[in-house]
Amino acid sequence: MRVVFCGNPEFALPTLDALLSSAHAVVAVVASPDKPQGRGRKLLPLPTKQRAQAEGVPVFEPTRLKDESFLQSIRALRPDCLVVVAFRILPRELFAMPRLGSFNVHPSLLPRGRGPAPIPWTLIRGETETGVTIIRLSETIDGGDILAQERIPVRPDDDFGRLHDRLAGMGAHLLVRVLDDFQSGNPPPPIPQNDAEATTAPKLTASDFEINWHQTAQDIHHRIRAFSPQPGAVARSGEMRLKILAAEAVSSPSELAPGAILHRNTDEFVVGTGHGALRLKMVQPEGRRPMSVAEYLRGRPQLPVCFDS
Repeated sequence: MRVVFCGNPEFALPTLDALLSSAHAVVAVVASPDKPQGRGRKLLPLPTKQRAQAEGVPVFEPTRLKDESFLQSIRALRPDCLVVVAFRILPRELFAMPRLGSFNVHPSLLPRGRGPAPIPWTLIRGETETGVTIIRLSETIDGGDILAQERIPVRPDDDFGRLHDRLAGMGAHLLVRVLDDFQSGNPPPPIPQNDAEATTAPKLTASDFEINWHQTAQDIHHRIRAFSPQPGAVARSGEMRLKILAAEAVSSPSELAPGAILHRNTDEFVVGTGHGALRLKMVQPEGRRPMSVAEYLRGRPQLPVCFDS
């Protein structure tokens, strides 16, 4: 089948790679325009654009997805379907254009986790199961009919990075399987979503990264996992800002107040919470690289008595 692929970040790459290696033809990649990135704020191409250029696949970078010249260019490619992974909201003029419609790879068990940030919210909420869903795009965001779905357990040691990579790989294989079924004349029956079971995974805000030490140790641990290895959950004490990348919930060694710090030796850094305590394992001081707590403490940092809570 002739496929137009729409996607931007690293999560989209495994699906693009799987399509390029499949029997289907990727006739174009649609990516967002280059944006300044890094400390130098240099214009850098998105991962999907780089891969497409390396494979000789035409790339479109429209500022407006409703731009008529862009729509005409896509129409001229005669796509059988569009595949959308971690991209912008497509207008009806675009997603309804192909013969078979448009398919989306979404990293949650829809209708649970509708929205742009399902992976971190899965971890923040302490959910024990997640997965990938392939839907046909509709005008309801993440609300289209389900074509395929696979489930996996959330492991106790999963953080954002590990879960992101597992789900990206799963989604790639599942999407190609769905396209193969369409190609063979045996498309999966569409299953309408039950809106009554829907939950949301809204866009993250700056406050979502901040640790509230009045929460339980387990809830804070979930939040740390959700933002590791990047961008990191943030603990503050006045002007001091410390990213916490790994920790474990422990019973409080004493009646530590929320945010209070217990530093008993060269490799133990325990913080009180609303219930229980957290033993920090990996941190990242501002302007420095990630490091173990033991390495951090060897540098004799000026530790506060208590984090802001």
